[in-house]
Amino acid sequence: MATLIYDFETSGLNPYHDDITEIGCYCLETGETFTCLVQPLSDKLLSDEIEFKTGITNKMLHKQGKKPLQAYEEFFNFLHQVYVTHGALTMIAHNGRGFDDIFLKRTHNYLVGENHMEYDSMMKDMTYIDTLLLARYLYPGRKYYSMKALCSMMNITNETAHRAMSDVLALVQLWGELMKNYKHKHATTDLQHIRYTLY
Repeated sequence: MATLIYDFETSGLNPYHDDITEIGCYCLETGETFTCLVQPLSDKLLSDEIEFKTGITNKMLHKQGKKPLQAYEEFFNFLHQVYVTHGALTMIAHNGRGFDDIFLKRTHNYLVGENHMEYDSMMKDMTYIDTLLLARYLYPGRKYYSMKALCSMMNITNETAHRAMSDVLALVQLWGELMKNYKHKHATTDLQHIRYTLY
């Protein structure tokens, strides 16, 4: 089994209609990483608000971004290589259930539409843990559970918030703190136990 912490930067907050603009992923078992900028699948330009929030600009995506199919293929090949080597994948994201996990499944559906059937077994052997839900469980009564708020509480520095790989590396540290707290509460950090508790 392998545990991957991942994050998508996107063109907006609608996980069913907006575009992925950046991918970041980190494998806890190996330290391997994947990151790239992605040109919007819809070809729509980013709003000024999104450019300001993420620091990702239309100019950056035009010059440095990969075409969506290439980016998605490379990302899923990265995941598949980890899967082949380590077995079932646990995907960890902050607000994953309401956001990143939906984008991940949409991306797989897009690849299936492009005749990529080789990831089906991997997707069926994939489970998800949302650190937002885990934080709400471990720290009840807080007003805010955003990455920014939790990192501030735990003195975790996020060098470039709202850039995929920086958010991933901050979440790696946050995950470590959440696991310490969960172990203190339940005397285990078994992922199936965590999933049973949350879902």
